[in-house]
Amino acid sequence: MSSLRHLGVPAPGARAIRVFVALVFVQLLLHLFHAFSSHDPRLLPPHLVAWLHDTLVLSLTLLPLRLALLALPARARPAGESAAAAILAVAGALLSLYPQMLREYLSFPVNLFAGNAASAAMLIREYLGFERLAPALLAAIAAIAALFAPPLPPRLKWVSRLAIAAWGLLLVAGALAVPRSPQPVVSSLNEELAIRSANAPREVPRLRPARRRQSGESRPIPAEPKRFADAKATHLFLIVLEGVTAAEFEKEFMRGRSSRFYGRVATNSLYFANYYTNNLDSYTSLIAMLTSQQVPYRSYTDTTLYDAVNQSANLARDFRQSGFRSSFVSTYDTQPFVPVRNEWTGILHRRDLPTQGEWLTVESGRMESATEDRAAIPTITSLAKSNPKTFVLQELAWGHTTAWRAKTGLTTLAYYDKYFNELLDRLVADGSWARSLIVIVSDHGDRFEAAKASNYRVPLLIVGPGVTAGRDTALRSHIDLRQIVAAFVGGEDMPEPRQRILVTGSTERWVYGEIDEAGGALFIDDKSGRVLSRRGALDPAAVNRAFQGLIDRFGQGFGR
Repeated sequence: MSSLRHLGVPAPGARAIRVFVALVFVQLLLHLFHAFSSHDPRLLPPHLVAWLHDTLVLSLTLLPLRLALLALPARARPAGESAAAAILAVAGALLSLYPQMLREYLSFPVNLFAGNAASAAMLIREYLGFERLAPALLAAIAAIAALFAPPLPPRLKWVSRLAIAAWGLLLVAGALAVPRSPQPVVSSLNEELAIRSANAPREVPRLRPARRRQSGESRPIPAEPKRFADAKATHLFLIVLEGVTAAEFEKEFMRGRSSRFYGRVATNSLYFANYYTNNLDSYTSLIAMLTSQQVPYRSYTDTTLYDAVNQSANLARDFRQSGFRSSFVSTYDTQPFVPVRNEWTGILHRRDLPTQGEWLTVESGRMESATEDRAAIPTITSLAKSNPKTFVLQELAWGHTTAWRAKTGLTTLAYYDKYFNELLDRLVADGSWARSLIVIVSDHGDRFEAAKASNYRVPLLIVGPGVTAGRDTALRSHIDLRQIVAAFVGGEDMPEPRQRILVTGSTERWVYGEIDEAGGALFIDDKSGRVLSRRGALDPAAVNRAFQGLIDRFGQGFGR
């Protein structure tokens, strides 16, 4: 042991504590860095409270380890200390990853215990990107350095006593803030404890996965495209808003005093007032719009469950095979979730857009880094100017992270009003407007409130010189959009009104439900089997059977 001290290695009994102290300081530095680099003073308090709860989580990891060490025989304690230090280092490395995403987490809280290995892998691979694992490397380096830190000299023992007192104060402050924690682990534990403390029996059975396909079993995938031989509009722009509910759209975009666009086009627009998304995630919402197929799964978990649906007949194929140039446009730096990816004539990302103009950018995580949506307008209008027939789908980025509003002060819909005014001005100036059609639709509402029907009702506004003003009140959803577009472009019949629609919540929580034409709505949490909210006379068992039937039918047609 004297040789270890001679080399500067801490004596057994201190290693885990020193690693703990190092990790607490690393978390504080990460939180302060991301709070100040956000240039948003409102983020400092939640970052500091989250750090208190990081300290609490690390303390609750340390204390059982220390108690376990005391139970070990003396000869096993050095190995036990090393194992304890390693466990703490792993916990610290995992905690170090989330401060960079705290802004997004505050907007869209996630129950970590509702996820699975597939969603965790997708978070690292597609959202963070391996290059953003640097904080974990920093935590690991700090933990290793702590192992070799020399012990405090006797004259500085007061520092240890002061640190213990400060630690106690941090734990008390953290405990007082637990009920409204912004820290992912503590927040998720709060939710799990609330579910378990309710101690309510299941009202419906758990949903079963679809039957796996047998080797050689064929898929009955619908593939026949629609043909627009005599298109009424030759330039169609499908513009997908981010996370806007119909109530917000009607209040701020259609009736807001500062909104100009709707006033310019109201006499040539048809609004669908009873239109719903089928899913509270963007990717599966886009799939439903284009293919008329509802994906009955959470979007960002295991995409192999539903990848084959992208082979189904779809709007991009309809237009491409009718002589249109079809383009998917996104101002994100990277967008791995492009619906019906193989059907587009072209897929454009930020790197494909012109750099002229002082466009606002956000660099906030691999999948949030983007240039503002108006930067794409010159590109999509030039497509209409240089091609006789064009179909453009632009998935708007503004509003996906609160960083946009923090930089400008503009609400999402105030920015969208600027976007559509500029798009209209360009189309008019280029002479393309007379043969154009703009379809404005939102992907979904608030992903966090999956048990509220109002978050599934989204706007659909169709604008064009040949559109007769009106208001459609029939119950419709994203899986009707392909036929609605065919009615406006190809003169086909409008889809029949629906009596009910089935819906799926977001990836964050496995919630499903039904909304009917009478205004009834019922939402079920699959994990607990409990009804989360109910309006009208819908029966939980009937909704459960209907949704299970949807899973089974989808699995037969598109499952793996």
